[in-house]
Amino acid sequence: MTIRVTLVPHTHWDREWYEPFGVFVERLVTMMDTLLDLAADGFPHFHLDGQTAMIDDYLDRRPERARELADHVREGRLSAGPWVTQMDEFLVSGESHVRNLRMGLERARELGADPICGYLPDQFGHIGQMPRILRDHGLSWAMVWRGVPAKIDRSTFRWRSTDGSAEVLCEYMPFGYSNGSTLMEARTPGDLGRVLRAEVERMRPFMVDDRLALMVGYDHSGPDATLPERLDQVDVPGIEVRLGSIRDHLEGRALHELPIWQGELRSGARAHLLPNVVSSRVHQKLERGRVETLLERQAMPAARGVSGTSEELRRAWTLMLWNGAHDSACGCSHDQVAADVDERFAEARRLAAGIVGRASVVADAASEFEGLGVPPVQWENEDGAAVELRATPAGIEADGVSFRFLDEPDVGDLYNFCWAIEGQTPTGPERVDVHGDRFEATWAGLRVAGRVWRQGELLRVQGVTRNERKDHRLRLHVGLPRRPETVVAGAPFELVHRPLVGEGGEVEAPSLTWPARHVVIASDVAVFHEGVFEYEVVGRELAVTLLRAVGCISSETLPVRPWAAGPATPTPNAQMLGETALSLAIRATP
Repeated sequence: MTIRVTLVPHTHWDREWYEPFGVFVERLVTMMDTLLDLAADGFPHFHLDGQTAMIDDYLDRRPERARELADHVREGRLSAGPWVTQMDEFLVSGESHVRNLRMGLERARELGADPICGYLPDQFGHIGQMPRILRDHGLSWAMVWRGVPAKIDRSTFRWRSTDGSAEVLCEYMPFGYSNGSTLMEARTPGDLGRVLRAEVERMRPFMVDDRLALMVGYDHSGPDATLPERLDQVDVPGIEVRLGSIRDHLEGRALHELPIWQGELRSGARAHLLPNVVSSRVHQKLERGRVETLLERQAMPAARGVSGTSEELRRAWTLMLWNGAHDSACGCSHDQVAADVDERFAEARRLAAGIVGRASVVADAASEFEGLGVPPVQWENEDGAAVELRATPAGIEADGVSFRFLDEPDVGDLYNFCWAIEGQTPTGPERVDVHGDRFEATWAGLRVAGRVWRQGELLRVQGVTRNERKDHRLRLHVGLPRRPETVVAGAPFELVHRPLVGEGGEVEAPSLTWPARHVVIASDVAVFHEGVFEYEVVGRELAVTLLRAVGCISSETLPVRPWAAGPATPTPNAQMLGETALSLAIRATP
């Protein structure tokens, strides 16, 4: 059988990461200048990472090349979209996903593209409703790397939404989005032929038909101008190779008896899942949740009655989409990137609040979990019944709900929590004081203080953490009536049932922690949050991460992750020194 290989020249372009946007955008201009010149000389195709943000960032600085770029897109030499940015799927709202795809497709079509694939190369896992989102926007394919479980051992599978209502064909890159980058290093025809055959043999066990795509590029790379000429000199028996697009690879295939996966993709079987980005720079997760709520549930409904708001809403959403890009939303970036993210949230908040302030009537839109048995939390309302707190040997008790604060060393990085000593035991505070509805827990260099009150069937817990220590993790442990076998957690457009431990592999230990959007429920106890937060079931307790203080983007190696996940860039601000807000609610069903 002849293997038909499509080489897809591409770049994976993080808008900001180990350097801030201002540094990367200068590299982008240089790369795109070279690319457009090559396209004009006949370079067959270059894939622009499935996002339009990098195109518009370039055109902001080179507006005179807009028509030229659009011509190349329309003629198939450049890709565009379908996304605005490559967002982290678990750290943004469902509406953020829809806006990202809708605005990205709109821009791609303006440029002359017609995307068929939801290209998702580097997200740290994939939400269970992504097939539904893609199908609703006319896309029948997805392309992914991280998160695919060991059970899926083929390069193409059928991916169904959690509820089974939608399905896409999913192209899987088991060796990542740089699986063909070694071809860029092979300079002679003989070396190129040997590398090509080696890559085909590496992928052969995963193949479902005679087609194979190799992505020729890597992070912030540009085109290999010599590749077409070098490829013309290569003849490998049994392999037919061409330069082309993802569409060229996907279209016209007759696929049968494919494996099926239903629901979210959150496995570390073959690739780093990097689960603890959920608890990196936790203040940003909280602020994103608050701004999303303001924008989606107040500003957008209010805008219907306020003229001249379309540009403000678009600007606010653009800021949110930039902040949703996976390195930005995850907090696993340079400290300057984190500061830029904070500034964008502040601007988006001002825009949304301005629209609300001009509206005579604000119609609060429904929560995405309304009708699913999850009670709404009135976060801005601090009224309610007083609660008398009681200090216990295990922590604090409030109206029959027990909780405690535990702290432990964390020698990990912005991607992964890591213990200092295997089997280490977290420590409780040196002192716990309660007075009426107020509490204070203190360690050397660490203090958590706040109040508790009842709001209907919920206990509200609000306060502040004052941190003066480095390299540790602080969590709230809520008592459970029994140890659960599964939990139910919020995710975009769904409540998802999950096991207690995720799947691991050679590249990453099984994950005990998971993301939850707004709510997690275990053994009839629910914890609510204004945004996305990290949880873990520990015995008969539900642990929620309040603070994780670490000092670099990535360590070279860790016991929980043997390879680096990024550069070792210092991030002193990620040690979270100073004050961090605490805002939770707890519901315990008798």
